[in-house]
Amino acid sequence: MTAALILTALMFGAGAVAGDFIEEELNTMEVYERMAQSIVNITTEACEPDYFMCPVPPTGSGSGIILREDGIIVTNHHVISGAAAVRVSLGDGRQFEAEVIGSTPHHDISVLRIEPGETSLQPAVLGDSDTIQVGEKVLAIGNPFGLGQTLTVGVVSMTGRDVRNNGAVLRGLIQTDASINPGNSGGALFNSRGELIGMNTMILSPTGSNIGIGFAIPVNQIKRVTPGIIHAWGRWLGWALAILIVAWILRRITSPRLEGRKAA
Repeated sequence: MTAALILTALMFGAGAVAGDFIEEELNTMEVYERMAQSIVNITTEACEPDYFMCPVPPTGSGSGIILREDGIIVTNHHVISGAAAVRVSLGDGRQFEAEVIGSTPHHDISVLRIEPGETSLQPAVLGDSDTIQVGEKVLAIGNPFGLGQTLTVGVVSMTGRDVRNNGAVLRGLIQTDASINPGNSGGALFNSRGELIGMNTMILSPTGSNIGIGFAIPVNQIKRVTPGIIHAWGRWLGWALAILIVAWILRRITSPRLEGRKAA
């Protein structure tokens, strides 16, 4: 048993000793203690067409994962879709207005930015979702029904699932039996080492609540998609520069012909 696990046990309750918990419990406590601060609660406000001048904006809630210390956060596209305002609440209660940098409905991934100033943010440790195995332990942390910093535990039920959601097909999802409910969307799925392996995104349920069939977007997919969202301005700048260069070349090619026609 590692020193870190023993120290974690000592933090839970006066007089607690390592012998009060089995090693599995100590691991769960240790991962939660380290990684809970990397998960944020997201609250949205939207003005629907039926609301005259939007006197009482409808609100929604979800979860998000801190990717970078400078305030970059990833969540699901459906969490912030249609939102007029997005607010992020940290685990310690501090709140920030968030800017939506960009979003891709095809992958159900959205990237937000907050300005934390001197506030210390703890980014999640990214794992490798290509190496996960059916049956390995996973921990889900999120904001179900607005109840922030909630932990549930389960296993990987299957990998590589393709699931249709609102007309789109989300591919290569991780299936888990860890309890995922409304509000967990955008929250984290960690392995027993405290590494992020997925972002909780949806459930299959006839009641709308958890029945043990939840799905998460693999972290490797998040790694591939988010840089393009964050640096989308760079792509637009590149295209604009390419267009200007082509226009300049065409002008150089056609200019002598036009001058020749005028001389004739």
